[in-house]
Amino acid sequence: MQTNITPSIVRIEDKKRHWPAVSIIIPFEPVVQRKDELMQNLQKIMKRVEWELGTGYDDDLVDLVMMKLKVIISGLNFTTFKKSLAIYVSPVFEKVIYMDMTVEETVTINESFIIRDIVHAKKEIPAYFVLVLNRKWSIVYEGNGSRLVKIKSNGIGNTPAVGSHRLKTREKDEDTGEFFVKRFLRHSDEGLSILLSVMPRPVLVLGNKEILDSFKSLTVNNKSIVEYVEGSFSKVTEEGLFKEIGSYITDWDKIKIKHLYRQLEKAATEGKLVSGIRDVHRSVLHHRNRLLIVSKNFLHNPEITEVDQPGHAGSRFNKFSCVQHIIDDIIERVVGNGGDVALVDEDVLGGQQIVLLNDKLENS
Repeated sequence: MQTNITPSIVRIEDKKRHWPAVSIIIPFEPVVQRKDELMQNLQKIMKRVEWELGTGYDDDLVDLVMMKLKVIISGLNFTTFKKSLAIYVSPVFEKVIYMDMTVEETVTINESFIIRDIVHAKKEIPAYFVLVLNRKWSIVYEGNGSRLVKIKSNGIGNTPAVGSHRLKTREKDEDTGEFFVKRFLRHSDEGLSILLSVMPRPVLVLGNKEILDSFKSLTVNNKSIVEYVEGSFSKVTEEGLFKEIGSYITDWDKIKIKHLYRQLEKAATEGKLVSGIRDVHRSVLHHRNRLLIVSKNFLHNPEITEVDQPGHAGSRFNKFSCVQHIIDDIIERVVGNGGDVALVDEDVLGGQQIVLLNDKLENS
């Protein structure tokens, strides 16, 4: 993977810059990557950082930064289940953040750093579920940008409190037969609910018109279902199913925004939605937060909130830290606690600059 090093400001040949500040944001999954491979990549990054620092910064401070960086890397947690890592180091400051977000490898060298750069390093990878329904079985697949993987299958005979011997016999009473089908669909929906409680992702539901209509009438997961796809999928392979939904995954931004809207509606209904910089900041101090949504304009110009709320001015933060503004403090707390951050256009939030989805109710 190629490292993107953002160079410092234009080099001044007759005067070295004084203050080196390095931020490193990289994929870091020790549970799926070998330690020696991770260390090899970190060593490559350190060499490139050392070279860049040596061409434009005070030698003594460069030595100090490199020494601190070596100590940080030698003390990294290689038993973590996180997906990525952010390292910030300067002559007087260092911070390490383990995150659940997927990121692009990004190294920035300048005379200051800000934690909100994490948002720009985030890598957008399609992640979703596909539920294929039939009158007698259902299958759930986990999907990404290139394939589907089966993670759960269910048969109507496995429906709780329903004897399989009764279901193997053709039902003479059509109403009774429909009763068992709907019971099975509810059971499949309950399984989907459990899955979504752990991994809240958009869902595509596939099946014929009759089964989809029945499922729509009883599912409790409407806010997570972004598309219903009609068709006959009984004998379709995983590769074939992926081709069937290919157009939706290609236009992933549309799916992502649609799911985002649904999640905002669901969170508002459940009392788990917080909006406004002051209330969001208060919430991240006391609750586990699942998703922070920030408008692009606000992320690039956080000072727009300081006119009405001068108490949150950036000057109250340590000028040497990577937290320069309240938005940086919020982002650090969200990602440090395993939450995610989404950057959206201005119109998505209906006039708000920042909203937060909590895992727990505000009064809990």
